[in-house]
Amino acid sequence: MTPGIAVFDLDRTVTRAATFTPFLFHCAGALGRSRAGMVLAALPVLTGYGLGLKTRGEAKAGMLACSIAGQERAAVARWARDFAGGWLTARVRPGARAAIARHRAAGDRLVMATAAFDFHARPFAEALGFDHLIATASVWDQAQGRDVLRPALGGDNCHGAAKLAAVRAYAGQARVAAAYSDHHSDYELLRWADKGVAVNPTGRLRALSRAHGLGVEDWN
Repeated sequence: MTPGIAVFDLDRTVTRAATFTPFLFHCAGALGRSRAGMVLAALPVLTGYGLGLKTRGEAKAGMLACSIAGQERAAVARWARDFAGGWLTARVRPGARAAIARHRAAGDRLVMATAAFDFHARPFAEALGFDHLIATASVWDQAQGRDVLRPALGGDNCHGAAKLAAVRAYAGQARVAAAYSDHHSDYELLRWADKGVAVNPTGRLRALSRAHGLGVEDWN
């Protein structure tokens, strides 16, 4: 078949674990702040999300507000590169590297589609050789000549239906040869692709995959 697009989720698909909170802890260290202090500041946000009073997007914006909002773009980019560098050596699933290499050899266009913010997903996508990144957009302001991060999302949280819509818009008429994810929120994306694969999936996605004929793979 002619080359198409291969779509990979990031957190717990390419990587062995979620990246956002560990990234914020990494930034806290760079800023000389304690993890305990950051967690304490984030408690109202986490409690609100846990009680259903905040959406995922609102919770993510709130996490920025109590951690790295107001920091300059250059500093955030440096912390993201440093963080990704550490994770790329030890916390990328071997099966992810193999699948990326296989699709690259086939001539497929590699797309990382993730709910992670663009500023911390980009170093992973670049280092792993992806051709395009679809992620939750961040917002930056010019403040006294400084380009600083705002505690906000620059659009929809790239999760579930929003991620599927973003991938469909990017693909246009191109064939999506394969899609890979660990999470049931990406079930419709996996169903839509020519080949959908549940990677080390949640229990719910594993059950859906077995019921509807999706592939299930262990990338560890």
